[in-house]
Amino acid sequence: MFRHAITLTVLLTATAAQAQTPSEWLTFGYDAQRSGWNKAETTLSPKNVGRLKLLWSSQLTTVPQDVALSTLTAPLVAQGVDTAQGRKDLIFTIGIDDTLFAIDADSGKTVWQKTFPNLGKPQRPATTNCSNTEQATPVIDKAAGVIYFTTSDGKLRGLSLGAGEEKLAPMPLVAPFSRNWSLNLIDNVIYTASGRGCGGDAAQPIEAGAVSAMDISDPAHPRLSRFYTGRGRPAGPWGRGGPVAGPKGVYVQTADGAKDPAAGIFGNAVIAVAPKAYGVADSFTPASWTRLNEKDLDLGSGGPMIFPFKDRTLLVTSSKEGVVYLLDTRNLGGRDHGTPLYQSPRLGNDAESYWGQGVFGEISTTVTADGARLLYVPMWGPPGKDGYMFPPGNGAAPHGSVMALKVVADGDRIALAPAWMSRDLTVPDNIAVANGVVYAVQTGEQTKQHFQNLEEHGQPKAGEKPETTEALSKFRSTPVASMMLVAMDAATGKELYSSGKLLSDWVHFNQPAVALGKVFLVSHDAHVYAFGLKR
Repeated sequence: MFRHAITLTVLLTATAAQAQTPSEWLTFGYDAQRSGWNKAETTLSPKNVGRLKLLWSSQLTTVPQDVALSTLTAPLVAQGVDTAQGRKDLIFTIGIDDTLFAIDADSGKTVWQKTFPNLGKPQRPATTNCSNTEQATPVIDKAAGVIYFTTSDGKLRGLSLGAGEEKLAPMPLVAPFSRNWSLNLIDNVIYTASGRGCGGDAAQPIEAGAVSAMDISDPAHPRLSRFYTGRGRPAGPWGRGGPVAGPKGVYVQTADGAKDPAAGIFGNAVIAVAPKAYGVADSFTPASWTRLNEKDLDLGSGGPMIFPFKDRTLLVTSSKEGVVYLLDTRNLGGRDHGTPLYQSPRLGNDAESYWGQGVFGEISTTVTADGARLLYVPMWGPPGKDGYMFPPGNGAAPHGSVMALKVVADGDRIALAPAWMSRDLTVPDNIAVANGVVYAVQTGEQTKQHFQNLEEHGQPKAGEKPETTEALSKFRSTPVASMMLVAMDAATGKELYSSGKLLSDWVHFNQPAVALGKVFLVSHDAHVYAFGLKR
């Protein structure tokens, strides 16, 4: 087993294990496995979700920037928090200005907010790929009453839920100005993953791709460990869900890079990292990895999701390639580390485009009333011509769709079968599921990553001027459609609700939170929205 980790001792205050109470949403993707499925939500249902109304919208003080595509992190929801104004249900999000907000879930009013100025200077100017801003969704330890989060200076912090009081002295977790992803809390260890080489300092200008773990079980002797997935920028993990909990530790998947495990380089791979980031426990690299590198179809655009099925614990993932993989979490790729349990046909991105097609996010799941295990794939672009034949009924989907797949078993063999496909969405974000309803958000975002010489990644031709950061940022931050919330029957795909043109802005790399009988969304212009049933 290859090990490549460092361990440092730091001071830290105590915390307790994370606990999920009814109808809360305490971490990205609802749980440590990133299922997207709130099993405790019972208020909204297929029978009444058609009566959804916009209950409130709140404009936060964070000022959007064209260069930062994600202004606010995905919302988190904590129930029954004691505040100076009494017991409240609170929504939490952090902005690109390093401001953490606690918002009243019933009124949309800000209960408290705290800003943590970053006085450091980034190694490189901001771009839409590396905006030098915070983007990692925090994680809530409800039992301890603490929310943990990182800020753009790379430090891990912890505040009380009710008043924003410091419960954890700030300490480095990742490099300053890192592009790190959603935090996870597993057995008193906080995990995050960082990639793209965005962060750095004078001593190490380019942050290597890594899984970072802060063990907070002993406040007198806490420890920070890192497992590096590569050297420098290539092979970094950057799925927005961050590290995902599974039987062998935490699971991540990486971007383009070399395949050289002996040298500690895991390009285009799904990796099981041992608890506390103490080395690699297992890995899977698809047979098409050289093609993925050549065409920039890397696994990094997606992220793993882990779920039980019969007597196994499975991992499902996809990427820009448009292929869905099912893996056994206890034996990711077989003896050759390259054999999945099941590999779907290409479900999208026949053009093998690095932008605007395929999967840019994680797959969600639920179990329907009749016991079927369904997976929900947020597919960008049209369906693949050689993919599954979905039941007709929702029309063509040239811009994107939610594809529902059924997990089926024949003896020891596991496969996927088509269940339903949604109507056209421009483009779907990560899916939330609760009480028999699927919630999808049409982001409305511009998916073209350049406005000139798109297939050459914006490189100027002879005699052309290069794209400026300002012009490209304005192009990327100008939406092509309105943000829209759509609710569908989880089993059949029947559309039950649509917000239509009610929302005028857009959002990037996010996910709705469904809890407390409401649906919470954020947008690029720093709004928070709450949908629910009016009394």
